[in-house]
This record gives sequence, structure tokens and C-alpha cells, in this order.
Amino acid sequence: MLQTLIEIGKQVSMGRGEWDDIIDKPDVSKEKGKGMRLFVATMFFDLDLKEIILDEDSLREYDEEDPFKFKNIKIQGGNNKAIYTTVFAPKSLEQFCKTFFGIINKEGQKAGRGQFSEAIEKGNLSLKSSLLAKSLESIFELKDAFEAKFIDVEKNVFLSKKLHEQLSLGKQDIVILLVASVKCSSLGILNPVLLCEIEGYEDFIRTKFLEPSKKAKTQKRICYATGILKDDVGEIAFNSRYNINKMFVTTTRNYASEFANEGFNLNYQASSETQKLLERGSEYILQNHTTLIAGVNHCILPKIFSQSKVYEKSLLARLSKKSELLFRAQETQDLISEIEVSEPEIYWIDFLGYESDGNFFKAINYIRDVSKLHFTNLIHTFQNVDRFFKDIDGIDWENVMSRGKERLLFLNFQTFYSLIPIRKEKEKKNEALIAFKSILEQRPFSRYKLFEYYKELILCHRFHRYRSYTNIYAPENINDRTLHFDYAIRNATYQYLAIFQVLKQLNLLKDMEEITNAEPAIVGETFQQQIDVFFHKMDYSESQKAMFYLGRAVSAVAYAQVQKNHSSKPILDKINFNGLDTKAIMRLHNDLMEKTRQYRIYEKTELSLSSYLIHFNVNNWKLSPEEALFFLLSGYSFRIQSAKKNQD
Repeated sequence: MLQTLIEIGKQVSMGRGEWDDIIDKPDVSKEKGKGMRLFVATMFFDLDLKEIILDEDSLREYDEEDPFKFKNIKIQGGNNKAIYTTVFAPKSLEQFCKTFFGIINKEGQKAGRGQFSEAIEKGNLSLKSSLLAKSLESIFELKDAFEAKFIDVEKNVFLSKKLHEQLSLGKQDIVILLVASVKCSSLGILNPVLLCEIEGYEDFIRTKFLEPSKKAKTQKRICYATGILKDDVGEIAFNSRYNINKMFVTTTRNYASEFANEGFNLNYQASSETQKLLERGSEYILQNHTTLIAGVNHCILPKIFSQSKVYEKSLLARLSKKSELLFRAQETQDLISEIEVSEPEIYWIDFLGYESDGNFFKAINYIRDVSKLHFTNLIHTFQNVDRFFKDIDGIDWENVMSRGKERLLFLNFQTFYSLIPIRKEKEKKNEALIAFKSILEQRPFSRYKLFEYYKELILCHRFHRYRSYTNIYAPENINDRTLHFDYAIRNATYQYLAIFQVLKQLNLLKDMEEITNAEPAIVGETFQQQIDVFFHKMDYSESQKAMFYLGRAVSAVAYAQVQKNHSSKPILDKINFNGLDTKAIMRLHNDLMEKTRQYRIYEKTELSLSSYLIHFNVNNWKLSPEEALFFLLSGYSFRIQSAKKNQD
């Protein structure tokens, strides 16, 4: 991984200026797309009048070079002091408050100076007599004025709307950067001067960020990341805490477990240039090449045959688009075309899962060594199974794979994720992520585990537990709770059946039965022949067919109950949705026989119940209770449009 980041770092370093690593250039594409007007505004500290002035006269149109012109330094986070004289406007008040006036500590004590002043005293005493330092000390005298104007002290919140109001901005106007300026006659500043241009500011920034630390001359050491002897090798120290390289930390060493505690800094050390490349490579990946896998952000990290080959941005972009085919919600034509473009340089792909709020980086999952061939096979297999299911009568695949009238889903890991109930508030263990890691790393997955997921999903739909499982989608906005359940189990059952087909084709399902179904001689003539075609395509075993037919009988009884104004379909209460063992199956059969007599629907259930008895063998029963539930509901949800009038 380090070699990948170094090579990417080399690529993005081409034509890079000395300020590029520390300047934050806001992404304003969304605002521009909405036709909004973008501005830069100035907060003027008038130390002669003891006022803070913010008005529309300070507005100027935002330009893409303004972050460099006004030195919009990236927010450092963590324990770093705020040193920001230009800030991204949505965070401007909080960062200006920290920079110029400090913060209230946990004991409720107010700061005696701003954090920029603290940073100068802590890190660069030579600038203590500079005009910058003196200006910061004078600005602190306006602390009460700042609080009165921009802070609700009782609620301890920043009044961001005050910026909008005092600048008289319209609904389509937005401030991108807020810049600080100062005027102080006693300091010789007779006209307003931007703090990013005042004497001492650039010296401070250069010392902190741009100039390598001055180390005593030592013998050459080996750079951990490159294996090359260098004379500027030292302990790893990155400017940003939001950095992939922060997965190698000195406290929780999940990814550096082989290093001895006392020798960590000697083992994990790198040259100044290598550290810079690692940081640039990390920044580029985090900004451009991440994807959601099972609700968790992951970096996409390719490995290539020759690390000396320069990475092409187009190659990384294509890889990201391919990842979207596996992990995003909807299919788009432009993504489909991307998989036809080969990347011969890539042989493995890693996905690094992480948590972050932009101020830290915590690695929580690592999907390693996904082969390029397997990655591409996954994409093609999902697509082929999706097309295969569109041609199967009785499934109504187009409606199964839809959310509303206009949104069609694409069979992939995102669909799979919506089928595995995850209790985020109670379980740290993300079952979906564990399953996907196993599949991506080509480790066989137990089909019994999938049936357990399915059971939990059906219970969620049956008892409307959507608040507990935030990744589960309620398929239809229908007031009729029973009809809602019918749609939900139809979608769940056939999407799971498709997932089974994907894993079977990839040889990734453990505990599979050996099944041989002869292909029907006649295809699609009668309802029964269409069922036989379905069995053949889905490889149903004898026991699975028995449960399918029992499910068909449940459907017939449920329909009869609706006709008798029993809209809740009481027959569903006879099903144990935690799973069906052989005793529960036989009880359900007896209940169906009784309801058949009660509603006089022999012609509707006779074929299904007799077929169930033919295939049901209690002495050779191999289905788990969860598996029996699955195949029962596959029969319950099965519909043939052309035969619907006669069968429902």
C-alpha cells in the first residue's frame, strides 16, 4: 500500500506548487450547478474604532485562485492550534473565534488569548515581536464585541445566519471565503491590511508547513517506505490527521503489530520527500477514489506489476467507475461501458475501510488482494444474473428491482447490502461487511448464513422494524400493511435467489446440495410447465420444491380470505417466520387442508398440496428451518401473469 501511495504521490506532484499541500481549495461545483453567485467577504477588525465591520461593500466575486491569493490554509484538526486568517465560510465563525479569541475550556474558563497567538509563542518565538503577533494581541481586545455579534452565549452556538444578514445576501448568494483584515494606527497600520499579507504571517506559515525541520547531521538511515538510504530520514510526522497513513499509529498498532514498542520510531521512519509523497498520494485517493461498501467508506487502492510505472489518473478513474458498478445503487449506461476497457497494469485491488469526520483517520476494515480477474467476473456475473432473472416468468423482476416508479436498481453489492439487516445502534459487527469481504477475497461463504440473514429480513418486514434496521428499505408506501408485506417478501425472496445464483456461478457457496433437474420437454405452455421451467433454472431440490408448493397453497388460501373480506390474511399467522421445522411444516399443511374445506377452494389448492406431498419426505429432510421458510415464501410470491386468473 505504501508503494501505491508513493507512486500516486509522484503522479500528482507533477507541476505542483509549494503551497498546494497546505491550501484548501473548496469544491464549489454544486453551488455553480445551482446557478448561485459566489463571493469572498472581509471581516474588518477596526482597532481604532474598536469595531468589527462586516458589510456588503466588502464583497467581491469568488475566483478559483482566491484560496491561494488569500492563503486559505487547510483545517488541521486534532490538537493543532487554529491559525486561520482566511476560512471556508460555512465554518468561518468557529475558526475565526478559535484563531483570534480562543475557546472556553471544559471548566468554563475563557481563553486569555487567541490560538494563533498561542501557536506563535509555542512554535516560533522569533515572531513574537512581529506586526502579526502584535495585531493578534490587539484583535483579542474585540472578544466581547465578537461574541455579542456572532455567538449565542447561553446556547454556546455560532450564529452563522448573521453573516448572511449583515452582508445583505439573497437566496442565490453564498460566501465561499471569509478573509480577516485589520487597521490599527498605534501599530502603524493606517489603512486596512489583510492579515494573510501582514509582516510575519508568511514567515510563520513557511516555518510551520513548508520548510523541512532542521535536524542535526547524522549518518544515513533506511527509509521504511522505500528501502533506500537517505540522510533526512526521521520519525513519520504528517501535517494532516485525515490521512491514510495514519492507520499506522503509535497507540493502537493494528497495522504495525510486528514493531516493538521501544523501536517503533526506528522501524517506521521515512525521508522528508517520501513523507510528502505519501501525504499527497493519500490526499488524492481520499478526494477522488473512495466508495461505500456496506455503508462504510473505503479507499480504492490498486496494485500494479511495475511500481516504477507512473500511475495514470485515467486508470484510477476507470477503476473507481468499475467499483461503482459493484457498490452503487443504480445502473447507468456510462458506467457499463467502462468495464470493457482493460487495465493490464493492475493485478490486485485493495479496499481500505475507514471512519473519519475529516479531522482523523481510523482504519476499520481491510479487503486485501482482490484479483483483477475476480473483480471483473463479479461485475459480469451480477449483470448476467440480472438479465437472466428478467427473462424468468413468475418473478416480475422489473418490479422486484425498483424503488418507486422511476428508480430501477442494479443487482450488485448495494442491493445485497439492503438485504442484510444491520442493527447499527446495538451491533459493532457489520455482518454485511464481513460477507462482502469474504466474497471479494474469494473465500467460500456459507449458504446457511444467508438463510439466517433472510429470516431476520422477513421478521423486519413482518413486524415493521425499520427503525432498528436503518439499511432496510420499506418497498412500498402502502397503507395496507398486509399488501405491504406481500411486496416486501416478494422483493426479498427473489433478490436473495439472485444472490444465490451469483455466488453459485462464482463457486463461492459452501454446503451446496448436488441437484440434477431434467430440462422440461415443453416450455411455457401451462402454468405447471412454467413452474417446472422455474425449478430447472433455479436448481430446486425435492425438498425445496415441496416448500414451494406449500407456499403456493398458502397464496391460494390467502387470496380466498381476502375475497371473504379477511384482508389481514389470517393464514399468514400460521407461519412461524423464525423458521419452519418438520413439525411446523406438517401443522401448516393440516391448516391449509382445513382452510381448503372451509373456503371450498379445492380446485385452487389441489395441485399444490398434492405436489407438496409427492416431494415432501420427512425421513430424508435436509432443509434448515430458515431454508424451509425461504422456499415456502418463494412459492407464496410466485406469479404467472398469463395464468393468474386461473391460479389466484
